[in-house]
Amino acid sequence: MLLEVDKVSIGPGGEGQDIVRQVSLSLERGQVFGLLGASGSGKTLLAYALCGLLSPPLRICGGTIRFAGEILHPGGRRERSRIARLRGRHIFMMFQSASSALNPYMTVGKQIAETLEQAHRLKAKAALREAGLLLERVGLRADLVNAYPHQLSGGMQQRILIAIALGIRPDILIADEPTTGLDAAAALHVLKLLRALQEEGTALLFISHDIRAVAFLAERTGVMCKGRIVEAGRTEQLLAAPQHDYTRELI
Repeated sequence: MLLEVDKVSIGPGGEGQDIVRQVSLSLERGQVFGLLGASGSGKTLLAYALCGLLSPPLRICGGTIRFAGEILHPGGRRERSRIARLRGRHIFMMFQSASSALNPYMTVGKQIAETLEQAHRLKAKAALREAGLLLERVGLRADLVNAYPHQLSGGMQQRILIAIALGIRPDILIADEPTTGLDAAAALHVLKLLRALQEEGTALLFISHDIRAVAFLAERTGVMCKGRIVEAGRTEQLLAAPQHDYTRELI
């Protein structure tokens, strides 16, 4: 098993103050797990915890997280350092707002190239050339290596993040609401690119409130409500015959 999340709770630490409660899920290599739920249900908070990005006073208050069999939580400084080393190269997160994830003062080509230099130790010139090829792979022009994020649409910015992920080839991609704010054509393009990543062996934690997007991508799905996963199973079965009232209400 690539990722195992066992009864993880997140909160400021006070008794009865947990925001995410006893969440369990698992991911195998090349698998897509959909996390479905309304805004504020705790989906993004869980994603931040898996990437070691929680900001104080929030912290993981209980449970266990394993990556490739190794315990990342609970642990001390060494485990926290390991999460930081995994982030980016092995666990890559696409944030909900692509514009906030990209450096506005750096060309997109340079941003893609820098990640390739770090992940694969490429020379700067080779990394920039590879950045152009990755842009073409996600349906953009290679000459956009010279563009700045503000010159691109929201859908194009999301494709820049996917180009980075394609270049890094992470073990796990966490995609947080990647189709929010996109028109139907741009959203479908993003979903197809994510599927291509999955077909290359990347495991995908796909976070969304869009049932159609989850149905398109995910083999298994968990439904999150008020910090808990209230129902989980194979996506097709879960959507066809929901057992929990909240799942039925979503559908």
